[in-house]
Amino acid sequence: MRELRRKVFVSLYSLFTVLIVLVVGFASYQSYRSAHDRMQQTLTIVSKTAQGIANSTEYGPWLSPTEGQMPSLDDLEVISEMPICLVMLDAQGEIYQIYISDVVHDEMVRETIYKSKWIENNFIPPTKYIGNLYRDHLSWSYVSDRAIVVASTEVLQSHLWTSLTWMLAFGALFETLLFFVCRRAADSMIAPIQQMFEKQKQFVADASHELKTPVAVILANAEAMEQDHDEHWLKNIEEEATRMNSLITNLLDLTRSEQTDPVLERVNLSRLLEKQSLIMEASMFEKNLVLEEDIEPDLMCMANSAAMQQVITILLDNAMEHSDGKIMVKASKKGKDIQFSVSNSGKPIPPEDRERIFERFYRADVARNRSSGRYGLGLAIAKSIVDSHHGRIQVSCAEGITSFVVTLKMISDINKENKNRSVDKVG
Repeated sequence: MRELRRKVFVSLYSLFTVLIVLVVGFASYQSYRSAHDRMQQTLTIVSKTAQGIANSTEYGPWLSPTEGQMPSLDDLEVISEMPICLVMLDAQGEIYQIYISDVVHDEMVRETIYKSKWIENNFIPPTKYIGNLYRDHLSWSYVSDRAIVVASTEVLQSHLWTSLTWMLAFGALFETLLFFVCRRAADSMIAPIQQMFEKQKQFVADASHELKTPVAVILANAEAMEQDHDEHWLKNIEEEATRMNSLITNLLDLTRSEQTDPVLERVNLSRLLEKQSLIMEASMFEKNLVLEEDIEPDLMCMANSAAMQQVITILLDNAMEHSDGKIMVKASKKGKDIQFSVSNSGKPIPPEDRERIFERFYRADVARNRSSGRYGLGLAIAKSIVDSHHGRIQVSCAEGITSFVVTLKMISDINKENKNRSVDKVG
C-alpha cells in the first residue's frame, strides 16, 4: 500500500510539474518574443530615419536641423528607454557623424564606433541583427553603405532577466506547494482503497475464524467416532456441518449482492411485506411476540423480488431476535420515494454501534453468538442488496423502539437513473 501511495504521488507530482514547466516556459517565451518584437520595431523605425539622412546630398560635420534632416524624437518614443546611435558613413566608409539618444553613455559611444567599423568591414547592406537578447549587448541594422543603426539591449536584458527570475521564483513556490498538495491528494486517493483493503483483510480473518470452529468440532467428533460409535457424535457433526453450510451460503449471498446488478421488475412491495410477515407470524407467535402492520396498499417499485424478499426476511428475523414483545411493519409513500420499516421493542442499539451495525461479522449484542447460528452477516447482506437497488437503509432508536428503515426510489426515478447510466456507458 505504501508503494501504491508513492506511485500515485509521483504520478501526480510529475504531471503537475510538467504543467508548471510548460506554463513558465510559455510565459518566458512570450516575454522574450515581446522583447524581440520591440527591438525589431525599434530597428525598423530608426532605420527609416537613418535611410532618410543617408539619402541626403549634403555632407558635412553636422546636418542642419532647419533642413529637416535631424532624427525625429517622436519616431523614437517607442524606444525612449533604449540607448540608440545612428552612425553615418562617408563615401570612403569612414564615420563622419553620429546621432545619439539622451540615454547613451560614453562607453556605448566608444563601443558603437568599434562595432560600426566591424559591421562595415564584414557585412553588406541591408543587414539586420538582433541576436540573443539574454546574452548580446547590442543589436544593429546596416541600412545602407552610408548608415548604421546600433541599439543597446541592456534595458531589455534587465527586463527579461527580472521577468525570468520572478517566473522561476513563482514556479519554485508552486512546486513546493504542489509537493504538499500532491502528498495530501495521494493520501486522500489511497485512503478509500486502504480502507477497503483493511476491510477485506478483516473479512477474510473473520470468515476464517468463523469456519475454523465448526471444522475443529467436526474433526474432534470424527476422531471420537473412531473410538466410540455413539450416534450423538454423528449428530454433532451434522449440526456443525449445517452451521458451516449456513455461513458459506450467507457469504455467497453477500458476494453475489455486491458483485452483480439485480434484474429489476415491477414489484408490489405491499404484498411482499404482507406475505413475508404472514410467513414468519407463526415463529413470532411461538416467541410470544405481537405483530402490528401498517402497510399502504399497492406500493409499486422497480426491484428484484427475490432480493427484496431476502431483505424483508433478514429485517424480520433480526427484529424477532431482539424484540421483547412487539414487532411493527410499516410502509408508505414519502414524497417521490417508497419507505418501509421493520421495528421492534426492546433494548436499543448503543449509539457507538449504530455506525457499524451493517458491517460484516459485526455483532452489537454479545448474545448473538455462534451458538444461535448468527454470524453478523444478515444486515450486511440487506444493506448490500438495498445499495444495489440505489436505495438506502438506516437504523434509529427512540423511546424503546429500534427501527430499520429502507427507502427505495419510485419507478419513474429508477427508470430515469438507469437511462442516464446507459447514456454514460455509451458516451
